[in-house]
Amino acid sequence: MEKLLPEREIAWHHSKYLIITLLLFSLFIVHDSFGQTNVSVQGTVLDSSGQPLPGVNVVIKGTTTGTVTDLDGKYSLEVPEDAVLAFTFVGFKTMESPVSGRSTIDVTLEEDLGDLDEFVVVGYGLQRKSDLTGAISSVKSEDISRLPVSDVTQSLQGRVSGVQITQNSGAPGAGSTVRIRGVGTLNNSSPLYVVDGMLLDDINFLNPNDVESMEVLKDASATAIYGSRGANGVIIVSTKQGSFDTDTKVSVDAYTGVQQVANKIDFVNAREFAQLANELEQNVGNQPIYNVNDYNEGTDWQDYIFRNAAINNVSLGASGGSAKTNFNLSANYFNQQGVVKESEYERLTIRLNNQYKLSDAVTFGHNLSFIYYNQQNEPGVIGNAYRAYPIFDPTQPDGSYTNTAPVGNPAAQFEYNSNNQTNNYRGVGNFFMDVKFLKNFTFRSNVGLDLAFQDTKSFTPVYFVSPTQQNPENSVNVENLRNRNILWENTLNYSKEWEDHRLNLLAGITTQDFYTETLSGGRRNLPGEDPSLWYLNAGELTTQTNSNSAGDWAMLSYLFRANYTYKNKFLFTGTFRRDGSSRFGKENRYGNFPSIALGYNIIEEGFLQNQNALSNLKIRGSWGKIGNDKIAFYEGRPVVTGNQNAVFGENEELIYGATLTRLANPFIKWEETVTSNIGFEFGFFNERLTGELDYYTRKTNDILVSVPIPSYVGSANNPVINAASVKNSGVDVTLNWRDQKGDFGYNFGIVASTVNNKVLDLGDGNEAIFGGAVGISGYLGSRTIVGQSIGHYYGYKTVGVFQNESELSSIPTRGPEVAGDLIYQDTDGNGTVDNNDRVILGSPIPDLIFGFNFGFDYKGFDLSADFNGTYGNEIYNAKKQTRFNTYNFETSYLERWTGEGTSNSEPRVTNGGHNYEVSDRFVEDGSFLRLRNIQVGYNFQEVALSKIKVQNFRVYLSGTNVFTWTKYSGYTPEIGGGDVLGTGYDSGLYPVARTFNVGISASF
Repeated sequence: MEKLLPEREIAWHHSKYLIITLLLFSLFIVHDSFGQTNVSVQGTVLDSSGQPLPGVNVVIKGTTTGTVTDLDGKYSLEVPEDAVLAFTFVGFKTMESPVSGRSTIDVTLEEDLGDLDEFVVVGYGLQRKSDLTGAISSVKSEDISRLPVSDVTQSLQGRVSGVQITQNSGAPGAGSTVRIRGVGTLNNSSPLYVVDGMLLDDINFLNPNDVESMEVLKDASATAIYGSRGANGVIIVSTKQGSFDTDTKVSVDAYTGVQQVANKIDFVNAREFAQLANELEQNVGNQPIYNVNDYNEGTDWQDYIFRNAAINNVSLGASGGSAKTNFNLSANYFNQQGVVKESEYERLTIRLNNQYKLSDAVTFGHNLSFIYYNQQNEPGVIGNAYRAYPIFDPTQPDGSYTNTAPVGNPAAQFEYNSNNQTNNYRGVGNFFMDVKFLKNFTFRSNVGLDLAFQDTKSFTPVYFVSPTQQNPENSVNVENLRNRNILWENTLNYSKEWEDHRLNLLAGITTQDFYTETLSGGRRNLPGEDPSLWYLNAGELTTQTNSNSAGDWAMLSYLFRANYTYKNKFLFTGTFRRDGSSRFGKENRYGNFPSIALGYNIIEEGFLQNQNALSNLKIRGSWGKIGNDKIAFYEGRPVVTGNQNAVFGENEELIYGATLTRLANPFIKWEETVTSNIGFEFGFFNERLTGELDYYTRKTNDILVSVPIPSYVGSANNPVINAASVKNSGVDVTLNWRDQKGDFGYNFGIVASTVNNKVLDLGDGNEAIFGGAVGISGYLGSRTIVGQSIGHYYGYKTVGVFQNESELSSIPTRGPEVAGDLIYQDTDGNGTVDNNDRVILGSPIPDLIFGFNFGFDYKGFDLSADFNGTYGNEIYNAKKQTRFNTYNFETSYLERWTGEGTSNSEPRVTNGGHNYEVSDRFVEDGSFLRLRNIQVGYNFQEVALSKIKVQNFRVYLSGTNVFTWTKYSGYTPEIGGGDVLGTGYDSGLYPVARTFNVGISASF
C-alpha cells in the first residue's frame, strides 16, 4: 500500500528549515523607528457592541504614516506628541482623536449604514468585501442558529444563491446533500468544508450556536486557493472567538419542542383494500378472497409507527480575555427523538477556542471541539408500514403479534429488531502560531486534526411471528471504525497599504494525510439475551464472521495568491495552487490550478460622488481551473483482494486465494473544472437595497468513468479512464432590502438560481450510462448521455389505457397486454413498442432553486420567516412501482380502470408486469414551496435587565417545516442521497418532521 507521497519528505525538509529560520528571525526584529523621540501610542478599536475590529486603518492625519489593527483590534504606532490619529474602516464612520501626549488611545467606531459593511472570510485569510473579486456569499450566526437542526448545513437552505441543500432523510442526526452550482462530475459532487482552517469532508459534528459565520465560495477566484479540493465549491466555517481585554460574558441558549410528521401518504382503508385485492385476483383468473363487508376502516400503519417526538437543545458559553489571553468556551447538549418509534439521536459537544499572546509579535492559539454522539436507527419499518394490509391488527387478542405476511409486522419489528446502537467519539480542531515581523509580514503554522472512533453494535433475539418473519438463532454483530485526518499548513502573508495602493501576498505549503480502518465481526447462538452477553465471545465459535479493511490517501500542495487594490477602485486577484495526490499514479500525480480575477468599483468614480441614489456599484469577473480528487483511493494502482476462496482436490479442501479484482489504470489524472464568472454588485439608498447578480459557466473535463471490458479478461470490476465532460451554467441572484424607521425595522431578502446541466462527452463511443435501480428485476430508471443532463429519468411515455379489444388490435403493443393495461408511446413509429421507444421522462435537477425571507422588529418584538423551494425537477416514486406481491394501495388506485371508459390514466389493478415498467406513471412533479421557519420573539429592555445584571434576554416561539406546497404524493419532495447517476428516487424515505419550539437566549 502506497501510504504517503515520496515528495513529502522533501517538502517537510524544506518547510522545516523555513519555519525555524522565520521563528529565529522574528526574535531579533528591531522596530524601524527605534531611537525616535516620538510618543509610542497603542490601543484597541471596537465596534458599538464591544467587539474588536481587525483591519482598521490608523493613520497620522495629513500623512501616509500609519498601521492596521490586528485580528484583536489592537494597534501600536510611533507618533509626534501633537499628532491627530484618524481611524477609518469600511462600514464605519471615520473618527479622529488628538494624541495630546497620551500613550493609550482606545476608540469605538460607529457603524455607517451607507458604507460597504464588512470583512469576509476567504481562503487563508480575511478580505474587505469591497475588494472581493470572487463569488462569495455569507451567512451570519443569527441566521445559522435559528433552525432546530443537527446538521448546520441546513441553515444555508434558501439563504444562499447557487446552493441546493437537500435533507437525505428526516431521521434524527441525518445529514444533507449539498450541491454548489449544479453537479459537475459523475463521481463525488460534495463541497469541501473548512472549519477554522481544518479541511474536512463533513461538518455534522458542529453545534450551530458555535458558528460565527459561514462563507460559501462558488467561483474559481474564490476556490482556486484550495486547488483540487475546491472543484465542487467550498464552505468556510468560522467559529466564535473570545476577545482580549474584555470582561467574561456568559451566554445561555435553550429550546424544547415537539416534532410531528409533516405529511402522510393517502392509503386506502380496509374495505377499499379488500375490494382492490379481490379485483387483482380476478384480473389474474383467481377467485376473490375477501368478503368486503367484513371490513371498515382497519389499521392505519402510519399512525402505528409514527409519534410526536421531543427535541431539546441546551448551549452554555463563556467568552472573554485578559491582555495576554482570550477564550471562548462552550458546551452543547442536543437530543432528538425520531418521529418513527425506536429512533433517536443524542449529541454532546464541547468547544474551547483560545489565543495566547506570547509577545507582541507571536500569538499561539487553538480551536478544539470534542464530540460524542449515540444514534439508534429505526428497524426498517417504513417500507413495511407502506405495504402492510390495513385489514390486519398489530396484535392478536392474546397479545401475540399478527402474521401480516407477505410483509413483516412493524409492531414485531419494533420489539425484535431495535437493538442497535452507534456510538461515535470525535475530536476536531487545530493549533496555530502567528509570527509577525518587519511590520508587514505574518507567518502562520497551522496543524489540524480530525480523529474519529465509531462503535456500532446490534443484537437480534430469537423470535417467531410467521414463516417469513422469524429468527431461529440469536446473533450479535459489532463494527469498529476509526478515521485519522492530519493537516499541516505553513503560510507567509505580506500586507501593505500606501497612498492609493493596497497589496496582499500569500504563499504557503500544505500537506494532508487521511487513514481509515474498519473491523467488524458477528456470531450466533449466544447463551442468552441479556445485554451483558452482547459480545462476540459469547457466541458460538463456528458461526463467526469477520472483516477488516483499510484505506489511505495523502496530498502535498503549494499555494500562492496576490490581491491588489488601486484607489479602492481597481481590483486584481491572482491565485495558483499545485497539488500532488496519492490517488493518482506517478505519471499524473501533480496538477496545477490557476485563477485570475478583476474587479472595478465604479462607485468610486468622481461622477458618482454627488448623488444619493446609488451607494454601491461594482463589476467583477473571474476565470480559473480547479481540480477534483474525490475518487476511490487506489484507482491508479492494482489492488489485490483476499478471501477469494474455492474448493479443490479430491478431498474437496477449501483453498484460500487472492486476486486482482480491478484492472488498474496508472495513467488516470485529475478531473479539471474550468470556471468563468461575471458578477455585478449594487446598492441603492444608502445601502438599504443591495443585490448581486452572477452569470457562471462551469465545465468539467477528464471526468473518470468506468469502461466496460470483456468478461474473459477476468476482472470483476471495470477499469476507469478520464473520458467524460460536463457543463453547468446559470444565473445567481441575491436581493436584500433593510430599513429602520424609528423603532420599527424591517427587512426582506430573496435568492434565486438557475441551473443548466449538460453532458458534453462520455469517452470513446459515448455510450449511455444507466443507474437508479428500481422496481422488479432491478430496472434502471436513470440514463446519462451526451447532450442531456446527468441522471435524467428514462423510460416509456404513457398515452392512455387500452379500453377494448379494438384498441388492442389497432394500437402498437409491447407484449401480451389486455384491456385495462397502459398504452406506451410508439416513439419511433415502427408499429411495435420496445426499448427503442423509451424517452426522457424528466430530471431530478431543478431548473430553479429559490428562497426568500422577511422580518421586522418593533420595541423588542421581532418576527421572521424563511421560505425555500425548487421548480422544474421531477421525483421518481420508486416505492409505488415496487410490487413483488399484493401490498397495500395508495388512494390513486381508486381511480383505476374497471371497464371501458372508466379511466384513461390509472390501469387495472395488477402486481408487477407490463404496468410496472419504468414509465412516467411513476414520475411526479417535484417542485415545492416550503415555509422553512417562522419565529416570533421578544427582547426584554436593557433598563429592566440591568437591575439583575443581565445584558440581554430573549424568548421566542418558532416553527420549522410548517407548511409545504407541492403536488408530490410522498412524505416530502426533498429527496436527497444517492449517487449523481441515480438521484431523486423515493424508495420509502424517513419523513421530514414539522417542529414547534419554545426557547430562550440570554447573556450575563
